[in-house]
Amino acid sequence: MLLVAEHGEYPWSDTEQIQYPKRKLFAQIVKVFEESGRVVPVFIDKHLADNWEDAAWIYQTAQRLKITLMAGSTLPLLWRYPAVDVQRGAKLKEIVGVSYHLLDTYGFHSLEMMQCLAERRQGDETGVKAVQCLAGDAVWEAGKRGVYSEELLQAAIARLNRKPRAGKTLQELVKQPEMFHIEYADGLKASILTLNGAVGEWSVAWREAGADQPVVSTLFDTQEARPFMHFSYLTRGVEQMMLTGKATWPVERTLMTSGLLNSLMRSRKAGGVRLETPYLMFNYRCSYDWPEPPTRPADRPIPGQ
Repeated sequence: MLLVAEHGEYPWSDTEQIQYPKRKLFAQIVKVFEESGRVVPVFIDKHLADNWEDAAWIYQTAQRLKITLMAGSTLPLLWRYPAVDVQRGAKLKEIVGVSYHLLDTYGFHSLEMMQCLAERRQGDETGVKAVQCLAGDAVWEAGKRGVYSEELLQAAIARLNRKPRAGKTLQELVKQPEMFHIEYADGLKASILTLNGAVGEWSVAWREAGADQPVVSTLFDTQEARPFMHFSYLTRGVEQMMLTGKATWPVERTLMTSGLLNSLMRSRKAGGVRLETPYLMFNYRCSYDWPEPPTRPADRPIPGQ
C-alpha cells in the first residue's frame, strides 16, 4: 500500500502545518487489514502526520498489527557532492545544515537530511531531549553565542551550487531567517537554518568530537527538471520493502522527524521557547547504508519552459 495524501486542499493547523488526513487514511487501510485477517507493507509519503499524537498512533498501530511500515523523504537518497557520509560509530559533536522555502514542507525534508546522518553516530539514535525554533535577529545572535557553529554554517554554504549573491552578507540577503535547533540526549547538537533570499538548496556540515577533527560537508542535490530522478531512488527503497516484507530503512527515523517538526513548529508559535521533548527520547538503529546513486544524467528542460 502507498499512502500519499498531498493531492488535495487541506486546512492548516495553528502551528502553520498542513493537516493531511494521514491518520484517517491509515485507519481505513487498517480496517481492511483487520477485516481480511491479512496485512501488507505500507509506505507513507514524507512524514507520518502533522502532529505527534497522530504520528505516534500510526506507529503504534503498525507495531500492534505487525505491519511493515516505512515513510520519509527523498533527501536521504539523493546525490551528494562530494559523496560522503557520517562514518558509522563516529563521535559526532555538531551538525549544521541549510534549507529554504516553507518550514512545514521543506523543513521536514531538511530534518530527514540531518537525521539520516545523525543516526549513524556512536551509540546509534538515543533520542532528543529538547528543541527550539528561532527567528529573525535571534538566529544571528545564536551564532555569535555559539548555539551553532558559524564555521560549520559557512562550510555548508560553500557546498552550494548557487552561492549567495556576492558582495552581500547573509544578514542583508535574508530578511527573515529561521532556525531549527535540536538537543540530543547524548550531547550532539544540530541546527538547520532556513535562509530564504540567499539559499535555494540543501547542504550540511558536521564535525566529530575533538578540536583537531576536520569539518566534513556535502550538498544534497535534487534534479529539479525532468525526469526528476531523485524520486527513483526513494521508489527503489519502497519496492525493496514490498518485495521482501522488510523495511529498507527504519520507520523510527521518520517517527523522529515527524515529532521534531511538530515540536519545532510549536516552539515557533510560542515565540521561540525551548521545549523539552520526553516523547522523543526513544532508541533505534539504522543498519541501512546510503548507496551512492549512479552518475547523475544531464537535466532535460521541462516541456513548455
